[in-house]
Amino acid sequence: MKKTLLILLLLLLPVLSNAQWGEKINKRIGDYTFVTDIDTNQYTVTLTISKNNKPIFKELFLDMVVNIEQVQLEANGKKYIFIDFFSGGAHCCGSLLIGEFRSDRFVKVDSAFYGNSGYTLEDLNKDGAKEIISYNDMFAYAFTNYSETRFPIRIQKLKSDKIKEVTGDFEDVVLKEIREFKADLDEITKQAIDCPTVDDEDTFNTDAGSVKTVLAAIVADYYSIGKVEKGYELVNKVYQCSDKNKFINILKEDFKLK
Repeated sequence: MKKTLLILLLLLLPVLSNAQWGEKINKRIGDYTFVTDIDTNQYTVTLTISKNNKPIFKELFLDMVVNIEQVQLEANGKKYIFIDFFSGGAHCCGSLLIGEFRSDRFVKVDSAFYGNSGYTLEDLNKDGAKEIISYNDMFAYAFTNYSETRFPIRIQKLKSDKIKEVTGDFEDVVLKEIREFKADLDEITKQAIDCPTVDDEDTFNTDAGSVKTVLAAIVADYYSIGKVEKGYELVNKVYQCSDKNKFINILKEDFKLK
């Protein structure tokens, strides 16, 4: 199994541990009880939050609630409720709703979509505050099959009750991943790759597609730390097929990496 796919599967395990698709949740956190009710005919889930048997929040969702946890991202900081959702299917999709209790009301703070990657919480820079770490799956099926696709890291923080992108603040982490991707690239390009014979030839599931998907992730990583030109320098050095300009244009125009 490819290393990247293994990482993604491991990330999803905590999310799926509390309740598999179709299982109800009945969980108490402090003074509050969280209960899900599943309508198998409509494929909807109703989440009810109660205190002292009195409902204080009730909402219908289209995705399955698979986990509910109380999370404290900073020492002595606010306590939030993280509600994880899963849409079902082999490759999709996970999302997160963050809320908190204010005067015995459950208030939705922010939400995020994590596609296939799931997320983990970790204090990367040891400053006492946990980051939300996931992987951007924007290149899934773009250049080759799913298992070979590489997904660039994404790092977020909850700031002033909003989920903020902070990947660029963790250059060392991103550069470490780039080194790993470059090692993959070196392995793939040990032998000459078969290039398309014409510019518009489909390179999906070919040597050229394998090289493209790794290069795309490297370009995206460099973009996240404000050094996208280094990514394109590598593309120009490594990818010598006749459709190189088309590939670069896709990265710049379709994926906005410019």
